[in-house]
Formats: sequence, structure tokens, C-alpha cells
Amino acid sequence: MVTKSHPEEGLTQAIDEGRESNDQRIYEVGFHIVPTIPEDGVAAVVEKIRQALGSAEIISEQFPQKVALAYTVERSNVGKREKYNDSYFGFIKFALEREAVPALEVSLRGMRDILRFLLIETVREDITQAPRRAVFASDRLEGETIKKPDAEPEKAGAVSDADIDKSIDALVA
Repeated sequence: MVTKSHPEEGLTQAIDEGRESNDQRIYEVGFHIVPTIPEDGVAAVVEKIRQALGSAEIISEQFPQKVALAYTVERSNVGKREKYNDSYFGFIKFALEREAVPALEVSLRGMRDILRFLLIETVREDITQAPRRAVFASDRLEGETIKKPDAEPEKAGAVSDADIDKSIDALVA
């Protein structure tokens, strides 16, 4: 068993395994599109982003969907402040040469339809996991449904004023 003195080495090793052989690396860009664009115009903005990727091999993508933002995002536009509480969020995972990344970032910053974006290096595999159901195995309950035990309802009884006073005194004291 090999032990590593630095935990960062394991992270870089995992990223190295996800790299392509011809110096292409795997990246993912997550982006928020301003909500002032009509829904039928979102596809045109995504196409602009795909054009900015150029010759990149697209591995996977999620078409933008309208989401509520966790906080109000402000940005200046021609002398006034724009405030947004929602946006269209989507992502594209792609393979691209490392030298082309700075030009891509400049291109994405220049698009006024993109509110925010994040470009990260990742691995080719899909690391999102589908939600798993809990599975219980027991020979004792094979084929049976677990039922809540039946409890008899409490019966109301007569309570005297003296009992109520004792309860109140016990709570206050």
C-alpha cells in the first residue's frame, strides 16, 4: 500500500487520469444567463457559448433552466445598476487544449448575456451520482410489510379541581 505525504498529490493524480493524451484537458463551464432574455432566445446564447468553445470536443451539457438565485446579483450596465434575483443556469463539459483556455475566458467575459460563469478543470467521467434507495435485507421480514403497532386510545377520566391544583403547583415550584 502506498501512502502519500501530501493529500494534494491524490487530487492532481485524479485530474491527470482524466486528461486526454494529446494535451487536451477536460473542462466544465457553468454559466448564468440574464433572465431578461426571452425563453426562446436562450438557445441563441448557448449557441454563442458553443461557438466560443471553437474546436472543443463537447462531452456533455445541460440546457439552461430558470433558477432562483440565492442572493441578488448586481452588475453595472451603461451607467446604471441592474439587479437580478433569478437566471437561466446551464453547463457544458468539454475537452480543449490548455493554451486555448485564456482566449475562451476573454470571450465569455465579453458576452453581455452571461451574468456569471465559472470555468473549472475536471475529469471526463460523470461524477454525479443518482440518488440511491435504501435497501433493507432481513430473513425475518421476508415478504412482509412492516406495520406500525396498534395502540389503544387513551380514555378520558374525571379530574378533580384538587388534582389540577396539585399539577399546577408542581409545575410552578
